[in-house]
Amino acid sequence: MQIESEPQTSNDVLRQAWVQFSGADSYTEYCQYWLELMCTRIGGVTIAALVLDNGESGFLPTAIWPEKSQPDEEFTALIEEGIEEASGLVHSLASGSYGVAFPIRLDDDLAGVVALSLNVPNILLPDIMEQIQWGSAWIELLLRRQHGKEQGEQFERLSGAVDLLAAVLAEERFQGAALTFVNQLAADFSCDRVSFGLIKGAQIEVTALSHSAQFGKKMNLIRRLSGVMDESVLQRGIINYCATKLEDSQLVQREHAQFALSYGNANILTIPLHSGDDYFGAVTLERPAEQPFSEADEARLYSIVTLSSEVLRNKQAQDKHWYQHLGSAVSTQFKRLFGERYLGRKLALSALVLVCLFFTFATGTYQVAADSTLEGSVRRAVVAPFEGYLDSAEVQAGDRVSAGQLMSQLDDRDLTLEKLGYLSSAAKLQRQYEEAVANRDRAEAKVLQAQLEQNNAQLELVKSQLERTRLKAPFDGLVTSGDLSQRLGSAVEQGEVLFEVAPLDSYRVILLVDEHRMADITEQQRGRLVLNSLPEETFEFEVNRVTPVTEAKDGGNYFRVEAELLQSLPQLRPGMEGVGKIEVDERNLIWIWTYPLLQWLKLKLWAFWP
Repeated sequence: MQIESEPQTSNDVLRQAWVQFSGADSYTEYCQYWLELMCTRIGGVTIAALVLDNGESGFLPTAIWPEKSQPDEEFTALIEEGIEEASGLVHSLASGSYGVAFPIRLDDDLAGVVALSLNVPNILLPDIMEQIQWGSAWIELLLRRQHGKEQGEQFERLSGAVDLLAAVLAEERFQGAALTFVNQLAADFSCDRVSFGLIKGAQIEVTALSHSAQFGKKMNLIRRLSGVMDESVLQRGIINYCATKLEDSQLVQREHAQFALSYGNANILTIPLHSGDDYFGAVTLERPAEQPFSEADEARLYSIVTLSSEVLRNKQAQDKHWYQHLGSAVSTQFKRLFGERYLGRKLALSALVLVCLFFTFATGTYQVAADSTLEGSVRRAVVAPFEGYLDSAEVQAGDRVSAGQLMSQLDDRDLTLEKLGYLSSAAKLQRQYEEAVANRDRAEAKVLQAQLEQNNAQLELVKSQLERTRLKAPFDGLVTSGDLSQRLGSAVEQGEVLFEVAPLDSYRVILLVDEHRMADITEQQRGRLVLNSLPEETFEFEVNRVTPVTEAKDGGNYFRVEAELLQSLPQLRPGMEGVGKIEVDERNLIWIWTYPLLQWLKLKLWAFWP
């Protein structure tokens, strides 16, 4: 009897979960009850979480089961890995349970991740992943409905904005368009009064009032409305004032509160009008106490007002009288230019237009040219290990060498004799040591053993010096300096540089950049190099170091810039010279052509200006 009651209890729990999920009223409840339903169906779940994309806020937990549970670091890491990989994951957790993460996709975009910690046999994991995959369709359906709702609201806002814009555009004059604008807003949003104002001088001037073609006699009302609009524009923000529901706001609402107290409308919404950072006016909407402005109303009104306000601003500019005079003057000039006669003016204008178009759109790569020298990326010195005499010189500057190749050798005759002496001493001491041991003279044996060890140490030092008399190449490369063929038999000092070797497959470029162009040079810029000996080849390089070292050359001051050569050829040799051009950016050709002249003129003007 007890065995039959357990499935019945499980079915009741599952049925209850279905009922809760079906009756979910909100977005949050839907996600929470869905997660609870999934955990109930799967079984063995210790903790579960549903993480969804919240737009600018990123991925945030939407539901956790059991409620108010706190995921540990391991479970949080599982969720983060699921978001990063965007694919199904199964991990063994330190607690002995299994961690499962499954992505929720909306079309090709990752919309969220559901993660579970399970105490179940691993044979059930494929079935559980399949259940999660099928169950995630409910969340996908919710997200699609949510997106559809948002798109519907957006379409409604755009539709209202376009209808109002069409009505404003239908008016020929600014005053009529402004009156249509405020009347239409008042009717569409059930407002008692809508006011529209534009900045004139230091404050806003109210230019249109709903249901009022003339309002010159209402000077006090207009003055107070101007203060309300100024309060919003000066703070660069929308003010939604509600006298019956005061909320903490970062914006000052004193003018709005005084206006609501004086004229009765408890709900006032003021939207500043701007184009970028240029604020040019505001719109104020008023409602009675029982009709506050919701966030949806605020968003919809903002989109409508923003679209139509620019048109009203343009209409006001067009109504000014001096624009008519300007238009007449422009029309006269057009007739002369495109009508009969005035051939010289037509040719001059055509040439001017072509020149302007060329200098406006023609661009080129701004390059800084500099004399360049090719060097090996590494220059390894081969030095004399100790004082001695040169015995032979196998290579000289310009020769190619391989790693370990003999380059020169010092005279080793004295060291060889010294080695033989130590070998003889070692044999003698060894014999004396064995005699002392045989005679059981422990003191004598200890002394002889120490002398033998000292002799062996000296012998090893001599052997090491003999080995170092053979100077070998450290790597494959080219001998860049060192010619000992005329110094055979001469003495060398310890540490004296005999050769310098540079690799043949790694080079750097040394560019001497004129100080006038150094402001344009930065690291990681690229350029091209042409060598005097290989003018048909172009080599790419990248600047990796801009040094503060200067060199005086040909009456000018040049900075040393180092760059890495990005390609190589077998014909390249250290010391080759050429011209390198560092590519800065794309600029107008007229600037590139005139920059040296303008720079020279500025310096001369500065030098001669009193």
